[in-house]
Order: sequence, then structure tokens, then C-alpha cells
Amino acid sequence: MTGKITSRAIGLDIGTSGIRAAELRHIRGSATCEVSRLAAVDLPHGTVRNGEVLDPKLFTKSLRSLWKKGRFTGRSVTFGISDTSIITRQLDLPWMPPDSFIQALPYQIHEALPVDISTVELDYHLLKQVPGRDSLGQETMINRILVVASNRASLTTEAQLIRKAGLTPICADSAAFALIRAACHGKIPDDERLRVIADIGAEQLTVVIHQNGQPRFIRTISNFGGDSATDAIVNLLDLGFDDAEKIKRTTGLNGPMQSITTIPESSVFRNISAKDAGSLDLTTQAVIKLLNPWATTLIKELRDSIDYFISSATGAAISDVTLCGGSSNLPGLKERISTELPFPVNMMDPLAGLPAAGRVEGQVPTDSTFAVAIGLALEVGK
Repeated sequence: MTGKITSRAIGLDIGTSGIRAAELRHIRGSATCEVSRLAAVDLPHGTVRNGEVLDPKLFTKSLRSLWKKGRFTGRSVTFGISDTSIITRQLDLPWMPPDSFIQALPYQIHEALPVDISTVELDYHLLKQVPGRDSLGQETMINRILVVASNRASLTTEAQLIRKAGLTPICADSAAFALIRAACHGKIPDDERLRVIADIGAEQLTVVIHQNGQPRFIRTISNFGGDSATDAIVNLLDLGFDDAEKIKRTTGLNGPMQSITTIPESSVFRNISAKDAGSLDLTTQAVIKLLNPWATTLIKELRDSIDYFISSATGAAISDVTLCGGSSNLPGLKERISTELPFPVNMMDPLAGLPAAGRVEGQVPTDSTFAVAIGLALEVGK
């Protein structure tokens, strides 16, 4: 790619199982950018739980290791806010000039949020302006907005820990918004199709429905990611968490590649013979017995979220579903979701449409785990 670099941006994604960073170079005179550096480090189990850092010393040490591994050229970062500490609401409010609107926002929405307004940081995303009427019946314009409220104490603590690692947090952004930018490759789609992103993480499932690059629906189901399945294996087999996680990922929903077992919950695999199931060892059978009900419940939550949106949005039609997050890589899960949902199901490729600037330093992703970090960096360059 030719052109002069106008800025560099680094997105920092803090997850339960690991932390990831992506550095992008934004090019003058171009709407695109280059990926220059990517890196990730795993976090020991229990370091972060439900968006809260439980072991600050280990966390800051891991963050320093991440910067050393990735060889990032800067220390200013945009970090993602965990969806568990964010409340989003779509509201219609009277039009005001932007400066007046943001000042009046706390007074207009205090009854719409189930929290004390004084304990959260407020922001909003303008979806569109629509015609309406004021309290006197006069014609006016209405701001249709998505309100974002994040826990102030959690946000402050996270920023302080980032500073302790020698970095400078310059912006905080919703992980759900970052996912939309990564899915759209930083460009606004030129069609009206409604698309679903299902982020299946270690601790939660986040469902995002977007249109023209705008969020239409965001729902987060906490304590429902891949770790809940791993915890069940820990209890069943009396293993440490890391060993149980390894067994989960090598077994998957269907067992080893050379064998396929009966899956009662699946419309495709339920007719496999019992003889084939018996060829699996007892441990593998036990793990499959645990993982498939977990997958059934996960898919039900995903389907219910989509159905809820469709029922409340007149004329809505879903185009496709894109999977991302570390737990989406569980063997057999994508195929299972594809049999249960009436939409095309794909894995997100966060690097699609983003050329690499020479050799990308650090770990080059082979899956969607860098989606949030890349989406955060994409916002800074706009």
C-alpha cells in the first residue's frame, strides 16, 4: 500500500482467558489502514473474572509481557470495556444541539436505566434522526440513540492498572461496537442487510445485531461462556482447570475426528448408530455428554435473542450469523450451530480487507480472537 502514515492506533482487548493487542497504521488519503503488529498472551485462570481483575500484579506483569512480545511502537491504547459492566438502551429523545444534548442526557434518562446515574459514565451513539412531535404536539425532530452506561468504578480501576503497566489509556470503548467495526472491516456496508455477531467468550455470550454499521441490538448473557463447560469437566473428572480445558478442546462436541457419536440434541447427528458411540473411551463419552447439553443451551440463547429482535423489529430479516470469540473455536460447535439456525453461519476473519504492513510482528491470528482489538484500533483512526 502506498501513502504516508498519518497515525498509528493500538487496540487493547482484556479478556478472561487472555489479553490481545492490535496496532494499525492509518494512511493519509485512504479510508483503509494496515495491520502492523498483533500479539496475545494467555492469562492464568482466575486472573480476570466477569470483567474484574482479581490479581492486579499478575495482570500488569502479563500486560508488560504482551508489549514486549508484540514490539508495539507506542504506549497509548484504546481499551475495550467488558460487556458485563455496560448497560445499553435504545431511546427516542427530543432533538437538541450536540453540546446541550450530552449535558441534558443524565436528566432525560435517569428513569430508563436500572442503576444510579451518579455511578456510571454515560455516552450515546446517534442511530438516526426521525420526525416526531414535542409535548405540545408541534412537529420536531427526535434523536434515536443508543445510550451506553459503564460502571465508573470498574472503568477507573481498569485504567489505573493499564497505567501501572506503563501504558497510557486514551479512550475506552464498548467491545460490542468494536466487533461491528471488525466485522465490517472498518467500512460502512452498502446494503440494508441485518447481520448477527455471536461472540462466544470464556464467560459470556454477546449477541450483536447490526445494520449499515449501526448497532440495532446488543445482549450479553453472563456466566455462560466456554468456562462453564470446562468447570463441569473439572467437577466430573476431578481435574485442574487447565487440564479440563485441554480435554474439552481436544474432544469437542463429536469426539475424535475418526469417530462420530450420537448427539440427541442435533437434527443431523442424532441417527448415528450406538455401535459407533461405544467405540469411544469412557472419558470421551462423558465429556461429550457434558458438552452437548451446554451447546444446546447456548444455541437456544442465541436463537431466542434473534427471535426477540425479529419480533420487535417490523419487517426485519436476518442475513447471516458470524461467530467469534475463543469458545467459538470448540470443534464441532460451528457445524452444530449451522444445523440449528436457518441462516448462513460463518467464522469472523478480522484481518479480511486489512493488508499487513510487511511482516506482522507477534502472533498472527488464525481465528477471530483478535476481532475486538482490531475493532478498537479501527475507531481511533476515524
